[in-house]
Amino acid sequence: MSTPTESTPESSKSSAPSDPQAADKRDVLTAYRSYWREQAKAYSKASVKDTDLDKYASADALGRAEGDVLSLQKAGVVTRGKPTSDPEVTRIDMDRQVPQATINDCIDVSKWISVNRKTGKTVPPPRGQLKRYTTTIEAEKWGKQWMMLKVTSKARTC
Repeated sequence: MSTPTESTPESSKSSAPSDPQAADKRDVLTAYRSYWREQAKAYSKASVKDTDLDKYASADALGRAEGDVLSLQKAGVVTRGKPTSDPEVTRIDMDRQVPQATINDCIDVSKWISVNRKTGKTVPPPRGQLKRYTTTIEAEKWGKQWMMLKVTSKARTC
């Protein structure tokens, strides 16, 4: 997947001034958006080389992105454009030894296309592929850095 662009302003619902965890939630979302930015970089060239994907993702999330990149390489495909995203921190626990957070997101891939790397021609999406779908992301704070650990996409529109 590619870097979702924000569809809500920085003062989104997850960082309301009355929320005592607003700064922590903002930090999680900043790391999440950076994870997507690095994913987009990798998908646009079908390579994780010269990306910081491993700075923002580990475990299942990193393995999944690397697997997608490998699939793109084998198919001779790269991506163009960017999906949009509307992430929200739905759970955060800063009182744990390793703080944890859950992000729910709506990904819109309607403007994110696959193209043949050699010809530049558009590759049609798989039959029945949703243009908008929900995703749940599990993250942990390792030291000062939030890491995306698990990404679960749901085959339902948002």
